[in-house]
Amino acid sequence: MVNSDFPADISHISRITFSNSLKAVDWEEASILFERAPLGKQKRDSEQLRRAFEASYAAVIVCDSDRLIGMCRALCDGEYQAAIYDMVVLPEYQGKGIGKGMLERLCDKLPVENIILYSVPGREGFYMKCRFKKMRTAMARLNKFMSDPETGYF
Repeated sequence: MVNSDFPADISHISRITFSNSLKAVDWEEASILFERAPLGKQKRDSEQLRRAFEASYAAVIVCDSDRLIGMCRALCDGEYQAAIYDMVVLPEYQGKGIGKGMLERLCDKLPVENIILYSVPGREGFYMKCRFKKMRTAMARLNKFMSDPETGYF
């Protein structure tokens, strides 16, 4: 479902590769990626990250040569609903179309039309540019890191 309204022009970065395979992921490097991105205050354990990604319906891994620079994953029931989680790109690669490319490739792997996600506070505009819309009725039960009023989720 590649859409011209959803450009992912990264042709100016020739070493960038996108993959759906988790086989070559160094999970220690992935843990560092989550720290540097950053995606919340909670440190991500490499083994927990591996298990979470392996249990997901689909994932996208992005490398610059052999360096892990971005990743994301989705859960999906295969019929009605999907949810995107853990979308991260190293700060020095943000604003170059890599996040849009990741999101486009991940959404293309999902056989449903209803896809939700929640954004790190302040990044909502990025997702809105990628055709996601704010919801009025979303609710959550979150861990202590995300429930902290200083995180900006509530």
